[in-house]
Amino acid sequence: MVAVGDSIPYGYNLEKDNSQPPDGSFPSLIAKKRNLEVTNLSIPGITSSELLGAVKSNEIYREALKEADYVIVYIGGNDLLNIVKQNGGLDGVELEDAAPVIRDLLYNVYETILEIDELTDGKILVYNIYNPYPAAGDKLDTPLAYINQQYASLVKLLKHFTSVSLVNANKAFRGHPEYIIKGDVHPTKKGQEVLAKLALKHVK
Repeated sequence: MVAVGDSIPYGYNLEKDNSQPPDGSFPSLIAKKRNLEVTNLSIPGITSSELLGAVKSNEIYREALKEADYVIVYIGGNDLLNIVKQNGGLDGVELEDAAPVIRDLLYNVYETILEIDELTDGKILVYNIYNPYPAAGDKLDTPLAYINQQYASLVKLLKHFTSVSLVNANKAFRGHPEYIIKGDVHPTKKGQEVLAKLALKHVK
């Protein structure tokens, strides 16, 4: 199993030391449960365009993906967080500010899945994005709902010619602020376990 993406599949802030992905990260939990070897190539802070670049031209990524039976993709959170930062916090974010970023994100995810599919016969599991600021309520719900709707359409389209499934992190995390570390945007131990459990039905 190969995991690509950002700090969520990396397992960031699960432990004090963030120098390598911890055993409690959800790709490791899935691999352990299904007796698979895991290569976690997730990078905290990576955006969808950077991931696409890595999948297209980084030999470490490409070699690992060629060998994969399962590929986990979790990306997009940093694209969104960057809009929040650029607009001085959540209150400054308007949907029109977010629109070009969302368009690029969806394009990058689509291209990334196609590129991974070219490299591997393995199954690709694409996670959608949970709300990292549950306390903010509706502010992020509108762009997130739109993004996740597009993710679903994207995967539905790609399903016709690739082995890809959507994993609904957004639905699982809704109404569960305890799945996110207090004062942080990353999953707690419980949150990582939930993310792992969601994928198990897709992994033999």
